Amino acid sequence: MVNITFTWDDGAVEDIKLMNIAIKHNIPSLFFIPATNSERNVMPGQSIKAIAENNFEIGAHTYSHSYLTTLPLKKAHEEILNGKFFLEQLIGKEIPHFCFPGGHYNPALIDITKEHFKTARTADTGVLVNEYKFLIRPTFQFYDRGKKSLIYHSFKSFSELSGLTIKNLFSTGYFNFVKDIIWDLNDRHGAHRIIIWGHSWEIEENNLWDILEDFFIWLNNKIPNSLKSYSDLIGCETSQSLS
Repeated sequence: MVNITFTWDDGAVEDIKLMNIAIKHNIPSLFFIPATNSERNVMPGQSIKAIAENNFEIGAHTYSHSYLTTLPLKKAHEEILNGKFFLEQLIGKEIPHFCFPGGHYNPALIDITKEHFKTARTADTGVLVNEYKFLIRPTFQFYDRGKKSLIYHSFKSFSELSGLTIKNLFSTGYFNFVKDIIWDLNDRHGAHRIIIWGHSWEIEENNLWDILEDFFIWLNNKIPNSLKSYSDLIGCETSQSLS
């Protein structure tokens, strides 16, 4: 049996299109959103509120999407806190989840984020999610990184996925490769937790919208009861309204 959730990083303006497709197919998702981003346009406040009002989870992603390992620790701490406060003031809810921009982190940054969040998600793909732990490593990226990349990362992390990546090596294309691995996991004993992450701007740049929608349809047809919110999947309490 598998349990699956989706997380989307960077708060790009294309997140609204992604949100509408997720609503259409009833796909739980968490959006990690900074206040600003020098690399691309970020959604305005009203769009962020719309995502929250449609019952999607929202997580922090620093204030300005800074790569934290490049900053002095004090400045990194400010980026982390200001991003959290920005979202909490905007949507009026606690923000319990964080994601490291660019997947860049170190032990000192883990310690800082532990002071303010219940979880911090990385970009270390190829991992099945365990019971609730602070550092959350995702399973697949919704982007064609290639089969070799997924095989490499699954073996690097000693993941249960490693054997399945070899078994399904001859699947046609990356996204069918991912589907076949998920299908095999679903037949295995026990509950296997899967996080799929990506960027809406990357989906736009690579014209992956039809593939994304096909993936959502496949999940609903094949394993409809597998879809969970991020908080439910990792066994963490959901965010509370701020009074």
